[in-house]
Amino acid sequence: MKNKIIFLFLFSPFLFLAQSKSNVTLNTISGFVSFDSKKLQNVNVFVENTTNYAVTDSTGYYNIKAKKGDFLNFNFVGLEDVIILVEDVTSILNIEMKKEKGITFSRSNDNLKLGGTTIGDYFEGTLKQVISGKDLNPDATSLSRAIEEKIPSLRVKINDFGEEIMYQRGRELNGPPVWIFDKVLYDLPIPVFINEVENILVINTETNKLYIQVNTTINYKTVSGIDFDSYYFIDDDFYQNDAIAYKRLKVGEPEFLKKYKGRYKADEALKLYQETYEAEKDNANYHLSILKHFKDEKYDKNTLLKVLADFEKFSNNPEDLKAIAYKYQELNEHEKALSVYKNILKLRPNYSQSYRDVANVLLDLKEYAQAWKAYLFYFNNDFNIEDNDIGEILVSEMIATESNEGNENSPQKIKVNSPTKNTESDVRVVFEWNTSEAEFMLEFVNPTAQTYEIENSTHINNDLIIDQKEKGYTSKEIFIDDLLDGNWLVNLTYLGNKQYKPTVFKATTYYNWGRENQRKEINVFDFIVTDKKTELLKLNKKSF
Repeated sequence: MKNKIIFLFLFSPFLFLAQSKSNVTLNTISGFVSFDSKKLQNVNVFVENTTNYAVTDSTGYYNIKAKKGDFLNFNFVGLEDVIILVEDVTSILNIEMKKEKGITFSRSNDNLKLGGTTIGDYFEGTLKQVISGKDLNPDATSLSRAIEEKIPSLRVKINDFGEEIMYQRGRELNGPPVWIFDKVLYDLPIPVFINEVENILVINTETNKLYIQVNTTINYKTVSGIDFDSYYFIDDDFYQNDAIAYKRLKVGEPEFLKKYKGRYKADEALKLYQETYEAEKDNANYHLSILKHFKDEKYDKNTLLKVLADFEKFSNNPEDLKAIAYKYQELNEHEKALSVYKNILKLRPNYSQSYRDVANVLLDLKEYAQAWKAYLFYFNNDFNIEDNDIGEILVSEMIATESNEGNENSPQKIKVNSPTKNTESDVRVVFEWNTSEAEFMLEFVNPTAQTYEIENSTHINNDLIIDQKEKGYTSKEIFIDDLLDGNWLVNLTYLGNKQYKPTVFKATTYYNWGRENQRKEINVFDFIVTDKKTELLKLNKKSF
């Protein structure tokens, strides 16, 4: 937190956690490396700070051993290195290598707050130049002319409307330049004094699109006499209605599901499932596929719980268990979810998410004293609240829980003070996913069709992915202070998880967050199809 968070508490034992043990087991890790969807030979794969390495063969395949906490580095000349932190469950890593990173721009919006994340659009750049505001000619007649002086390849000409247009000498641009002033896009440079410019980033992309990003010291709340709307650049900023509804997402049907076609009654489908279980349970993604089919057929809750119970007995993988817990929560089976989360906590006592998940489901059960013990045990084991996604979520939920009925009777007291937190909001959405290898883009579309994006991927922000693994969290929270009239859309583009099994996402939507009439919805989504923008949620004031 940027503002200091003050915790005053009395420690007490919290006994359901098994003590952590050092893990020196070597994982056998294998997979395929690709570039531009083609298998890549002669990629160097090595464990950092060791002599252990492998090289991909003609099919792009590699096999290597590493232990939890090691860093795997995938290296190929001319492509961006891929660095993966090995976890307890790491065994399959299929890597898609990419060209060098580009630049992230972001659009500001006072109505949307994301804890510890960046909202923005991504542009791949090849030619980039940075100009310090101090190096600009203070006597230049305009900002365009000042830039022209510093970058000889750029020229300024006057169009028929008397406007200064930037162009590149000897190179045809793909459309007019895009100006980004303090994270807002414009088609022309807005009036600005040279001494108000902090720095400028000029990018000419591979597609000959010119972007000029200008950071200034302007306080826009005090500016008058300028119609900023007349400068707005309307292009990919705005939603293109290009998301498909989640229910319409086409997924290839596994062979073992085909026999369920035509069985419309739950008891018939369940009987078939029980008769074929031993023979088919080892099929890839068997339980999740059966569960999704039964859910799509709108079978009763007991039928779904039967499949979940079998899955729970079948797996001791913390990522699979987390998917099971999500499904239990979606069905309002919080006691069953709590049992699974406690099991995950025993398996992963060094993951901050493990404590939060136990505390969160205890709050669903109104077991406030036990929830506080979970928080206390978190601090008593030398965990801290940090300025990251899980830190934001913990503080939000601890602040909101302080005043819960019955909490005053708890002998454990925690007081939280964080002036920057949204203690009240129209909507709070918490996104969670069951595997830390999951990569995706979240898009928020407001009622005026403006878009705001978050990308969670190794290509854009590998430092964030590594922090998620080192601290042990897979979650983000988003606040929408004012829903406005109309619909907010929440879309997800799944980019994969380097494995062959799906990623399970949980979206918990809190309406009237922090108010007396607060309520919440839990929706769970299975994703295996990549690169399809999918509409997950539609939020509006009717939801209140």
